[in-house]
Amino acid sequence: MTKTEKDRPEQVDIIIVGLGIAGLTAAIECHRNGHNVIAFDRTPSLLHVGDIFSIGSNAVSVIRHWEDGAVSSSLNEARCAIDEIQIFDQTGKLQDVNNMEGYRDGEGYVVNRAEAIGIFFEYAQRLGVDLRFGANVTDYWEDEHNAGIFVDGMRIEADCVIATDGIHSKAREAICGTAVTPKKTGSAIYRSGYSAEELSQTHAAEWLTKGKEGKDQLYHFIGKDVTFLVGTGRRGKDVYWGCMHKVYSHPGLRHIRDTKSLQSLHDVSEAWLQVSDVTRALKHITSWEVKHRLEPIITSTPQGKCFDHLVLTMDPLPSWLSKKNRMILLGDAAHPFLPNTGQGANQCIEDGATVAICLKLAGKSGVTTGLRVAERLRYQRVAKIQELGHKMLETLQNAKWEGENAEETPTMVTRPAWICSHDCQQHANAEFHKVASMLDDSKN
Repeated sequence: MTKTEKDRPEQVDIIIVGLGIAGLTAAIECHRNGHNVIAFDRTPSLLHVGDIFSIGSNAVSVIRHWEDGAVSSSLNEARCAIDEIQIFDQTGKLQDVNNMEGYRDGEGYVVNRAEAIGIFFEYAQRLGVDLRFGANVTDYWEDEHNAGIFVDGMRIEADCVIATDGIHSKAREAICGTAVTPKKTGSAIYRSGYSAEELSQTHAAEWLTKGKEGKDQLYHFIGKDVTFLVGTGRRGKDVYWGCMHKVYSHPGLRHIRDTKSLQSLHDVSEAWLQVSDVTRALKHITSWEVKHRLEPIITSTPQGKCFDHLVLTMDPLPSWLSKKNRMILLGDAAHPFLPNTGQGANQCIEDGATVAICLKLAGKSGVTTGLRVAERLRYQRVAKIQELGHKMLETLQNAKWEGENAEETPTMVTRPAWICSHDCQQHANAEFHKVASMLDDSKN
């Protein structure tokens, strides 16, 4: 920030790069904690694909404080009215029913991604946070006293930089010092969301919507190498579906098993979200006995509403911090989650709330300590949840319904109490000084 952009000298001046869920949360929480924030995003305006994602009770513990609960109320009004997930095998046989603990009315939300991010954005605007779109950040820098970025040829200075620019982060190399590229898991996903009106004349799809007005459904079909999730949103007004599959899981690719070959299969899917042809998704359930139920929902997808991308992962980084501890990675830039984990948005929100508190408790003179404590408070928790997601992906791909123990049974449920009951703000306030003291002792 330039000198003219700084307000009171006791404020921590913060630059945020990336305005997805992680960046918006960090901007909101840093502002609420008294910091001076400027946030940048390379896109010309707020733009997000409108499928669904989940915000559970662990993240709602942050959001419920925003605008005396008004933001939480807005999200609750937009939530999918889902109480349970019915889980089937590829024949259509019901295998399990899981309740939506942590995401039920009053606990959390399964909500349209674009609508949720819009609600976050509008709240940030009402707070008066300085959000700048169409900003081309070309470089990062830091010294002993400040950190900053170069954006559109201008050098901007602050006390610290928070980079939340996603799984394909350009900040990662500048901050960590080495290039870290997300790894392919061997799976890809098709995803779509569209108006339920598109199904109004499709009798074969009535099983999803007819007689179920005023509430929503969520069905999960799990077969070998392929999982298919389908449901409704906004009390039957929207339809969502997603098909996650191994990249060799349709007939023309089954013979390819080695990792090296999988890494080169760019004709199957790209790392970036891209518009795709629904017929490609349909190929993955051709042999399923339940295909007749799912096909009309896939083929009714409007042109341009089906998207495709590789499912990527990343080993835990050695550190999220820059060499001089004035820049930090958060959200997917630091720890991307597999889509089956259902914790990506939640952990982004926890990140933003935690770093804001740590910077407040550390103060302007202790910014480097604040960022170091924030990393320490978050690092092991997200690593454990990432590991859980990978184990779950294995169960989904194997679809071993008759496994010898419960851990082998395929599931998309990641709601153990240690995840959902966690209050990251209470934890940060309670543990900050203890961790800061430990860090000080380690330097001596």
